[in-house]
Amino acid sequence: MSEPCITLLSEDLLSRWGFNDGDDPEEWLDYCEARGIDYNEIDYPLVDLVRRYLLPVIEQAVTVVEIETIHNPIRVEMVDGVDVSEVSYGRAPEPTLTPEGVDVPMAEVLRLTRELAA
Repeated sequence: MSEPCITLLSEDLLSRWGFNDGDDPEEWLDYCEARGIDYNEIDYPLVDLVRRYLLPVIEQAVTVVEIETIHNPIRVEMVDGVDVSEVSYGRAPEPTLTPEGVDVPMAEVLRLTRELAA
């Protein structure tokens, strides 16, 4: 049986509703629950996961911004030197980001969560 993973999709960087609208993914909640971890007492490290695992593999030159919001908190602002900040609001065409995404093993998500909490 292979290790469960969180999939971070590149296109989620382009949407205010990306990355499950900024909410903890169900797979993460299920993973924690199955291991007796109270997910209400830890923070799902979305921004850190994106910065450590997704951004380094994106083939385009991207600049991201962190936004305090109830929605997706990390979004692309520039792609290959072009301002795409209006894309997340549906007011501009979406550029293509490659690769499609990256899988991060749940054990690594948990390790990162604990590292950031320390």
